Amino acid sequence: MREVMRDFAGLIMRGEGLAFLVASLLGALSLYFLPAASFCAAAIGLVGLRQGAVKGVVLALAVAVPVTVCGYLFPPRPGLELPLLVLIGPLVLGAAALLRRDGRQGPPLLFIGAVCMAGAIAIELISGDSAAFWKGWLQHAVKGVKGATVQGFEENGTLVLMNGLIPLLVGASAFLTLLLARWWQSLLYNPDQFGPEFQRLRLPRTALAAVVALLLLVHFLRPALEMHILLVGIMIYAFQGLAVVHGVVTQRGIGWTGWLPPYLALVFVPQFGAVGLAVLGAADALANFRRLPAAESGAA
Repeated sequence: MREVMRDFAGLIMRGEGLAFLVASLLGALSLYFLPAASFCAAAIGLVGLRQGAVKGVVLALAVAVPVTVCGYLFPPRPGLELPLLVLIGPLVLGAAALLRRDGRQGPPLLFIGAVCMAGAIAIELISGDSAAFWKGWLQHAVKGVKGATVQGFEENGTLVLMNGLIPLLVGASAFLTLLLARWWQSLLYNPDQFGPEFQRLRLPRTALAAVVALLLLVHFLRPALEMHILLVGIMIYAFQGLAVVHGVVTQRGIGWTGWLPPYLALVFVPQFGAVGLAVLGAADALANFRRLPAAESGAA
C-alpha cells in the first residue's frame, strides 16, 4: 500500500499538468462517489503543502472548471448539488497553509474546528431553526435514496443533531484529508516523519478554555446550539485523543495492538469511541500524558 500511495503521490507531483488531470478526474468522480472528494482535495493539498498556498489555490480554481462542467452536464443525485469537494477543499487548503508554515498539526485542526463551529452557528442564526433547515434539505436528499424517509431521522433523534453532525463530518473529513496529503508528502520527501508529527499533536489549554466558554455562552443565549458546538468539539479533541494513543503506544513500545482498541471502537460503536477519545484528548490538554516539551505542547 505504501508503494502504491507513493507512486500515486509522485504522479501528482510530476508536473502541473498531471496534477490538474488527476485532481480533475477525482473531482468529477466525487460528484457521484463521495470518497473521491477526499482524494481530490488531498491531491490539491499535497501541492499546497509542497509548493505553497498560491500554487494550491491556482490548482483548485483550475480543477473547479471541469468539475463544474461535469456537474452541469451530468447532474448528481438530489442533495449533492453542493459537492463535498466545495466544503472540504477550502478547509484543506487553509489547513495546509498553516501546516506548511510551522510543521505542527494542532493549528490546522483548530482552524478546521473553528470554521465548522462558525458554520453551525451561522446556519442556526440565519435560518432561525436549524432543525427545520436540515429537514428541508433531507426532504430533497432522500429522493435519491431508495427506502429513506425523513421520518426515520425524526424518530431516532438525528434530525435535531444534524446541525452539529454535518459540521462534525465535514471537519473530520477535512482533517483526515489533510493527514492523507501530509502522508503522501512524507512518503515522497520525508520518510517515517508522518507518524512522529501526528503523535506530537496537542492543542493548547487556551483552546479548551475557549470551547468551554463558547458552550457556556450558547447555553444561556442560544441553547439549541449547545449540542451542535459540543459535537464539533468532540471531533476536534477525538483527534488529539488518537494522537495520545499513538504517542503513548510508541513511547512504551507496546506495538500495534496498543492502538487497535480505539479504532475498533470507532468502527463498531463510533459514538462511544469518539466521545472516549475526545475525553482523553481534553484531559491531555491539561495533563500532557506524552510529556511533550513546552515548545511543542504550548501551541501545537
